[in-house]
Parts: sequence; structure tokens; C-alpha cells
Amino acid sequence: MKLELGQKGFYQGINIVRKAVASNRTLPILSSILIKAESGRIKLIATDLEVGIESFVEGKVLEEGSVLLPANYLANIIKELPREKIKLELDSSKTKVSIKCRGSHFSINAGSPDDFPLLPEVKGALRLKVKQGKLKEMIDSVDFAVSQDQTKPFLAGGLLMVEDGEVRFIATDTYRLAYKYNVIEDKGVSAEAIIPRKSMNELSKLLADLEDEVEVAITQSQVLFEFSGIVVVSRLIEGQFPNYKHVIPNTSKTQVSLKKGELLKAVKRAALLARQDDNIIKLSFSPKELVITAKAPQVGKAYEKVKISLKGEEAQIAFNVNYLIDSLKVVAEQEVIIELSGPLAPGVVKTKKEDYISVIMPVRSA
Repeated sequence: MKLELGQKGFYQGINIVRKAVASNRTLPILSSILIKAESGRIKLIATDLEVGIESFVEGKVLEEGSVLLPANYLANIIKELPREKIKLELDSSKTKVSIKCRGSHFSINAGSPDDFPLLPEVKGALRLKVKQGKLKEMIDSVDFAVSQDQTKPFLAGGLLMVEDGEVRFIATDTYRLAYKYNVIEDKGVSAEAIIPRKSMNELSKLLADLEDEVEVAITQSQVLFEFSGIVVVSRLIEGQFPNYKHVIPNTSKTQVSLKKGELLKAVKRAALLARQDDNIIKLSFSPKELVITAKAPQVGKAYEKVKISLKGEEAQIAFNVNYLIDSLKVVAEQEVIIELSGPLAPGVVKTKKEDYISVIMPVRSA
């Protein structure tokens, strides 16, 4: 194998696939990156067996072939080379790779590509298209609600649901639920898939806020995302995700409209003292204002007022302040709506067009 690559593009490609390099040492081969040159194209591949990433890199293929190189050493070497042409060549014994750039020359021990687990082919999959920016927004809107409880693996990811011309992402840890949807053109497509949180996070990092489309392919055990010369393949979590429609309240006794920015700032200030009292804040809703209180037994009390527009009954409720902050931070709109049905019933934070909904379980307070 003999290649010529630009330093900048090569390093960018390495950093893309490096997100899937395994961090544990149980399978040392997974700490490597596979470089594959065929049909005039150069492809980089990495996987930790849960998520795999491919990235195509611009360059000249002088001789086809493939090689396995340690990810960290390769990344660090290419990073420090000047932004010029890099010559990469596998020797005749296929055990060492020469990396040359201007006056720099490295000789790196190479692994056998035959032992590297290739990314699975997603055949016979259901396929749909989603805009990059919208997919990123959906993932980021629900990520905070993914469960950390390893005893319930079916909650350790986000539910991707395609139905009725919509694609939805839902996540819950049983204390809160987050829901985000977007309209798509593929009207007749229907599917469900629970995607591991790590795969969601790595995918979000690679997606850009663009109108470019992502092709999504879903099977019973895997999901594939292809965009901008990048392919991300993830295993799916087995199990039955809870019926989120039963969790989101259909009615409310109190509906409040208010500025998201003002509410978020007030809640963050109250949180400074709430952390000394199990992170509890109390919210009291009257016709024209919301009063937020928090206390720290050894310090004092916090008292915040926010202007609101209220429909229905006055109300009081207590939340874990971190849950409320998480729900508000991901809202892009300037106005949010809070709906309540009593001090011990779930509270709802949502946008006016209801494309984002967060359900928060209340806490009992003294």
C-alpha cells in the first residue's frame, strides 16, 4: 500500500473515526485504526464493537492495500506534522508503515487488517432521510434524560421512532422524560430502534447544523447513519421501551407561558442554594408571576420572581432543580409553556408548537 495525503484532511479523518476507538485494553486490536485503500479511495475505520465509524479521506492511491495502525500514535504523529503532503507506505513484509513529510520520517509497527472486525453491512434495512441539523437537534434535546441505570439496559439509550411522516427521539430515566420530533418526507415509513447513549453522543459530535441530509438505515439489530463522507454504524439495545404516550399528560389544570431565558437564569440562581437542600426548588404560580424559592439550612434562602401569563388554576410544585435546568437548556425557542395538574402530578415543559416536550416528576417538600 502506498498513499499520498494532505496533512489537514488526514488528521481530520483520523479524529472522526477515533471517536469509536475502544478505550479498554481487553481487545488491543480495537485501539487501532484500519486504513483501507481500494478503487482509488482511502477509507479510515474504527470500532469498539458497539459503534463503528468510517470516514473517507482525500488523497492519491499509488498502490492499493490495507493496514492497521495504533490510533493514538497515528493521531499524535499526524497532528504534529506540517500542513504538507504526507507519504504513507507499507513495507513488503506488511509489518511496518513508513510516514514521511518534509524532513520527518516515522516507521510504525503495523497490525494485520485480517483480524480487524469490519463494520457490518446493513442489508434489507428500512431507509429514510433526515436533515443533519434536525437530527443533531433531536439527539441533543433528549440526551440528558437517558438513564444511567445499568440494570435497565432498555432505558440506557434513546428511542428513535419513525411513524406517520415524523421521526421522533424519546429518552427517560423514569424520573423525567424528553421528547423531540421532526417532520420528514418519507410518509410511509415505520420503525423503532433504541440507540445506545454513546452512539447518540458520538453521532451528535459528527453532525453539523446543516440542511444536508443524513441517510438512516434501520434493521432489527443495527442502525446506520451516512452523511458527508462519514458512516456511523451502531448496535441497537434489545428490550421494550416504555410507552411514552402514557407518560405525557393529556390534560392540565394550570398552563403558564413565560420567557425561557428569564426562567432559566432565575432557576440557576436559586440552584446555588438548592444544592444544600437535596436540589429542591419550590415554584408558586399566581396569575401574573412565578415565585421560585430555595433554601440552604446553613446559609439562607433564595427568592426569585418571574413574570408569567397563567391560564387555569394557581399552583405550587417542587422539582429537582437540575432536572428543570436540563429541560430548559435544550429549548431553542424564546418562550416555554409549563403545564401542571397538581403538586404530586408530573409537570410538563414544552414549546408552543409542541415539537419538544419534557415531563418531570415532582418531589415532596417540607
